[in-house]
Amino acid sequence: MTRRLAGSLGYVFRQYSVLASRLDDATGKTGFVVVRFHQDGLNATVAQKFFEAADATEKGLGGGYTVFGDEQIFLNVTNSEGKPYSGLDDATFQDGLKRAAASFGDPAPEVSSSGKATARFIGNDWEKSKRGEDYQSLLGGPDGELVKKLDEISKDYASLVVKTAESKGPRQVLPSSFERS
Repeated sequence: MTRRLAGSLGYVFRQYSVLASRLDDATGKTGFVVVRFHQDGLNATVAQKFFEAADATEKGLGGGYTVFGDEQIFLNVTNSEGKPYSGLDDATFQDGLKRAAASFGDPAPEVSSSGKATARFIGNDWEKSKRGEDYQSLLGGPDGELVKKLDEISKDYASLVVKTAESKGPRQVLPSSFERS
């Protein structure tokens, strides 16, 4: 189910990859750290500010994050050989986030949990598979009912993005995945 959902999102939004993870999987091999802010203390500005503070504390912490409510989640995602993209072992990864939280200031966050998770990238190389064939294979093939429905959703989404960009300007509405240099 997770692979199909991730594949569906990647297909519709034309993402090169979607990160699928489960923090409650004790058999996982990916380290994670949850940084909690006080109730209603975390918003997009604070999350980005903390992310930048973490990156300044330890370069390997600048890989990305996810936010749920008042929690900012950092995954020490590994490549196919089991080496973290961050270049940091899990203990150093966690320590860096603890140091970033301790020095952050207001609103004062704390590392509320850490451990192992399952995390993997579900993807499609759009340069090689221009019609999203890697995603399509997860979704029942190019002629499958799900892919046909997602094609309609994708057309609607692209149309809305273009319409909004024309009225507001592209830099204000396009997700980073649509901004190509």
